[in-house]
Amino acid sequence: MEITILGQKLRVEILVLIIILGAFIGINMWCSCAGGLKEGFDAGVSIAGAAIDYSMGKGVKQSWEKVDGVLDVDSSSTWMQSLEGNVGGPVPLPEGELAMFSDNKFDPDCCPATYTSSSGCACISPEQMSYLNQRGGNRTLPTDY
Repeated sequence: MEITILGQKLRVEILVLIIILGAFIGINMWCSCAGGLKEGFDAGVSIAGAAIDYSMGKGVKQSWEKVDGVLDVDSSSTWMQSLEGNVGGPVPLPEGELAMFSDNKFDPDCCPATYTSSSGCACISPEQMSYLNQRGGNRTLPTDY
């Protein structure tokens, strides 16, 4: 059996199927969020966030978080002194070489550091750090930052 709508012939079973499918889509779009103003993130309640007094660096070796909340004014110089035992490649790099840390050891004991790999943080030599701080000779400011 066929019905003509707007000059188009349609079979009745196809028209009924279209109406049922449209009703299903409409109900899911407009009525699924009718539970109120709050969204349904029930699983997110358990992972909502940390407590106010939570400290991520507590108990972590060489954490950047200050225990007493006071910043040491000589922290950059003492940090550079902590690099003294590290060995790295030549600075500046030889022509055609791009691997800055090819000869460096990567170890969790050198953390925290800016450069990391899957085996830990880069144990950067003082020469490499000075070179990186000068941005390859493209920095003329006398500060550590």
